Amino acid sequence: MRPIYPYFGYEIKCAPIPITFPPQHQMQQPGIEWMMVPRPIYDNPYYHGSEKLANKVAIITGGNSGIGRAVAVAFAKEGADVAIVYLYERSDAFETKAAVERLGRRCLLIE
Repeated sequence: MRPIYPYFGYEIKCAPIPITFPPQHQMQQPGIEWMMVPRPIYDNPYYHGSEKLANKVAIITGGNSGIGRAVAVAFAKEGADVAIVYLYERSDAFETKAAVERLGRRCLLIE
């Protein structure tokens, strides 16, 4: 006689639904972030720094947008003052400076 196994239920399989973003193409590189739709996310509001970089200064190249902006904000949350070196994206650089200064840190822009 065969053993009888208990019935555990159904297996549910979901079909994957692709999630796409609109194309982000700009004729010049590096791109200008303020023109992008949707805007890139550079800050995690749930992350609170632990002052690991208190009384330090970070020099970030390309800190006006993209990963550089995210690094500048993260370093400011950790307690560092930030110096940002950028090419010509002045409005992006001022937006990064404002984000760093909202965290109570100093920010120097170098074009």
